[in-house]
Amino acid sequence: MKHIIMLLILLLPAYLYAGSVTLIDKTRPLLNGVQVFVLDPAYENDPGSFFDEVKKQGGNTVFFRVFHNSIDRYHFLKKSECSTGVYFQTDEACVIDDILGTMTEEAHKRGIKLYAWMATRTLSFLKTPLLMEKTFADGQGTGEGYGASIFMSAVRRKLVRLFEDLAAYDIDGILFQDDFIMRHREGASLSALHAYYMDSGVMLTASDLFGCLERENLTKVPGGCNETYIPWANWKTRKMAEFFSELRQAVLVRNPSVRFAANIYYETPADEMKGISWYSQSIDMLLEAGFDYLAVMSYHDQIRREMSLDYDSTKEYVNGMLSGLVSKVDDNNRILMKLQRVSWADKSGIDRRELEDICRLIDSYGSISKAIVPVNKASEVFGQCF
Repeated sequence: MKHIIMLLILLLPAYLYAGSVTLIDKTRPLLNGVQVFVLDPAYENDPGSFFDEVKKQGGNTVFFRVFHNSIDRYHFLKKSECSTGVYFQTDEACVIDDILGTMTEEAHKRGIKLYAWMATRTLSFLKTPLLMEKTFADGQGTGEGYGASIFMSAVRRKLVRLFEDLAAYDIDGILFQDDFIMRHREGASLSALHAYYMDSGVMLTASDLFGCLERENLTKVPGGCNETYIPWANWKTRKMAEFFSELRQAVLVRNPSVRFAANIYYETPADEMKGISWYSQSIDMLLEAGFDYLAVMSYHDQIRREMSLDYDSTKEYVNGMLSGLVSKVDDNNRILMKLQRVSWADKSGIDRRELEDICRLIDSYGSISKAIVPVNKASEVFGQCF
């Protein structure tokens, strides 16, 4: 009997710890959201009025930017001594203005969910020469990569602590910025190559991965030498998913009710190998890693411009994305289709009829979440999308 009691005493802390992370209700409700890039100065002294107006327009979720890179404008267009930093309390970065608590409180008063939109690899204060990932250049050389290296312990520790501090707030979720990727030729740092060698027993070189393309004058092909490139691309995708799992666990220990949304490039659900090759993104791996929502950047104007399509062909492309996603995701609510309000090319407004037409297409699949991007003042929520 004494041994049984001792066993229960030993197991109880582990049980309680596990419960604090996994036994919280993790339903994934339908989101009708707006994504805030730079909150308008009109709301500086009355942020609650922004949520009032969003609610009147049918929105139930706000994705609020909580990071500031050196090229960003500040919320409320205020000035700050921080050239880069965050909008929550932490010792890991310059605190521009600790407004996340107020924004969360005002949202919750009105029954609106508040998701903190947070960057990772391209945070300006992480993009130092010592911490940057390397990219395979033509020939045998390397160049500077897209962002900080997830294979460096200093980068991982910094991001884990940032996300732990973010989780101290009563936020409903975290939207991962679209920088949570590895690009096509990234992974050339000594840290990355060593990690791949430890996992695979293979020490790669640029020639191993891309030499066949150069020999055959195919340098523009998005990929590499199949026998070496595909295992490496899949490995990078898996490593990104594993690092997300680490960040997720750190957050849930502090705040077990947080949900997670991943920004997804439009190619990822349309072509699995392109997603893996170009961005180290895989729908299956992201779901397995624990993302609650897939925030698909289904920006039809961008798709049309980049792929040189007419509107009908663009709409069919979006339809193909939706069809593929519905077949992979167990609950349609978890698919969050993001809709652009303005053109990224010339900042002109998107035709309202087109936006509403895309929304009708999305609604034809049933209960699918939507978000309008960007919305910096509530009057920018328009159309019959909610």
